[in-house]
Amino acid sequence: MKKYSLITAMAFAAMLCACDKTPEYKETATEFAATLETPVSQTKTQLDGTQVVWSAGDSIAVFKVSSMSDAGYAPIVFGVMNEDDGKANGRFPADAYPDYLTTACYALYPASMAGEHDGNSIRVNLPGVQYYKDGSFDNNANPAVARNDGDATLEFKNLCGLLAIYVKSDAEFSEIKLTTHADEALWGEAKVDMTYGSVPELSFSGAVTPEQKTLTLRNRIETTSGSGSEWLSDGGSIEVKDGVLTGDPVNGVPYYFVVPAGTLSEGFTVTLVRKDNSFMQKDAQAGKNTIQRSFCTVMPDVAFEDESDVVIRTDVKNKAFYKDLFMDAGLHLSQYSNMPIVSYLNLQYEYYMESSESDASLARQRAIFSGSSVDLNGHLLYPDGEPRFKMIYVNGGDSSPHGKSLELEGQEAIRAYVRNGGSYVGSCAGAYLSTIGAYNYDGDYSVNYFRLWPGMVFRVELTGIYPGYIIPDDSPLLKYYDFGGDHYVDSVKHWNGPFFDNVDMVPGTEVLAKFDFPEYIFHQKPSIIAYKVSDFTGRVIPCGGHPEQVADGENRDLMAAMALYAMDGVGNAKVKGILHNGVVRQMTKSTTDNDPAYTKIGDKQCHHFAFAVPQGARNIKVRLEALDNFNLSLRLAQGTFAFKEDAQYKVENTDKVKELSFDTLPKGTWYVGVQCEDTVTSTVVSTGLKYTNTAVLNGVPYTISVSWDI
Repeated sequence: MKKYSLITAMAFAAMLCACDKTPEYKETATEFAATLETPVSQTKTQLDGTQVVWSAGDSIAVFKVSSMSDAGYAPIVFGVMNEDDGKANGRFPADAYPDYLTTACYALYPASMAGEHDGNSIRVNLPGVQYYKDGSFDNNANPAVARNDGDATLEFKNLCGLLAIYVKSDAEFSEIKLTTHADEALWGEAKVDMTYGSVPELSFSGAVTPEQKTLTLRNRIETTSGSGSEWLSDGGSIEVKDGVLTGDPVNGVPYYFVVPAGTLSEGFTVTLVRKDNSFMQKDAQAGKNTIQRSFCTVMPDVAFEDESDVVIRTDVKNKAFYKDLFMDAGLHLSQYSNMPIVSYLNLQYEYYMESSESDASLARQRAIFSGSSVDLNGHLLYPDGEPRFKMIYVNGGDSSPHGKSLELEGQEAIRAYVRNGGSYVGSCAGAYLSTIGAYNYDGDYSVNYFRLWPGMVFRVELTGIYPGYIIPDDSPLLKYYDFGGDHYVDSVKHWNGPFFDNVDMVPGTEVLAKFDFPEYIFHQKPSIIAYKVSDFTGRVIPCGGHPEQVADGENRDLMAAMALYAMDGVGNAKVKGILHNGVVRQMTKSTTDNDPAYTKIGDKQCHHFAFAVPQGARNIKVRLEALDNFNLSLRLAQGTFAFKEDAQYKVENTDKVKELSFDTLPKGTWYVGVQCEDTVTSTVVSTGLKYTNTAVLNGVPYTISVSWDI
């Protein structure tokens, strides 16, 4: 369905008359002849002087009345002829079903909305997300019905009305939300009784969910090529770029919602979500904006100003992880199942150990790192790609073959783990793997290495030696231990590990320790370095030697210091999104949807949201609903992320629905924390730990919302 602009109101009136005129047909029809109903303007809008016409690709669902009592009967879908694109009268060929032309039928546009029939009623599935179209409304959002009495004609009647929201702002918007103040559905499954009199009516049955009270308008990114051939505008300018909409700051630009008739009588809220995830809101009062069928209601020009006052902190470390440490002792790596620092630092840890190169071993390793149907992200990552452990430690061994055995997906999982905030420590082979390659080495590192530190290392062909490690006075390791006061660790095992001679080529690299071994070229060269890209990524610490299996003394403290510095270097906490007054946010997507801002929560993970309490807000309510049989906690804090230990208010019980209610709260930014209290159970097997009760690994869906009155 398209809508074109005409020049004058006289032309508009003539066009409306043309829409109501029954076309002439051949004596024996071979297609349906169909017209669409043009919405009428209640007040002056950009719809003045317009006509609704057919678009190429439009289709209708047609029900034969005599068959609607048959169980399992489905409508026939007819498509408009391509040559009728842009015409008021559309032809829908029916050569394969000529009997539909000469018998009583009911029709629904668009066909994609058609649900089951129920006696003389048709079920209509209205979408919760509509897509922006310049100067018009979404083709697939405006349902209409028609009846054929055997003369092959269909005069469609609209089931909804339009709401035009004019925006005066120079901000960029990723989406606009319309939230009703009444307990009424704006989308979902409805039905229309096709025995209607002069006009049809939509009706919803059953309880209205909080989600159904909000309609969302987004930009369809794939149509933003800039050609503009489908979109015409006679008002303020619109720029569409990278999936966001820019309103004209001088002339108000209309954004059209298709809304069920009879709704919005108690008022509504419009929320503009900006590109930086802040937002603006305006309320429309009750009584003036009730949506009428086939009319366009206008929310007058409103200069949207930033009312969010949300200030998101970027300096708070993530504190919610499944466990502290994951040890990789997989294929081609040393087969250690434990490290002395686990008990020394009282760490919660897991390991994966694999020595066989059988197909079964490769499959197990692939499931651990790359994922499987029961754990789409693998053990290292949560469903949204965030790190599940604070730190991964990669053993010594044979670096390039191990990287190859992980395959590209496993390597990318480790990169995503660090990129999203998990830290990495590697000894010898684990150190090589963290880099982009090694001089004096013919291994296939260009494909198999993780490239976490973007530098090359030097390979040292020396085994069974024990050089000393000098801890520079500015080394961060000294925050944890003073190494006897001389800042020196004696006799650290070395077995063909690397040294780092070009750290100046990688800005941001820290030297944590240097070799003390005058007999060889790496004397006084860095033996341990650290690298962290940003506040939101994890810290990478490669070590050329092997302190990891020493049970006491300064070697153990050296390994402990590396682990502590790595875990202190996890990425900072991030906000999933801004919560808007009365808008329910659905956290229900899967890993495969590639939309982490709306993805389900994992075991022991904490999701964070923020909202701004305006001056004078009252009856404030934060509501969490778990959609599966898992236990989620709800927490609230002002001025900082609502982790368990930082929350000022919390609900921690096994109820499916949790609410925090307040008469009022201080103005400003408030953080909401949602944490999954459930996790897998595990048993020790030869390769590490075997999980049971794995449903939580692919995430727990939930909804979160905040509401208040002014």
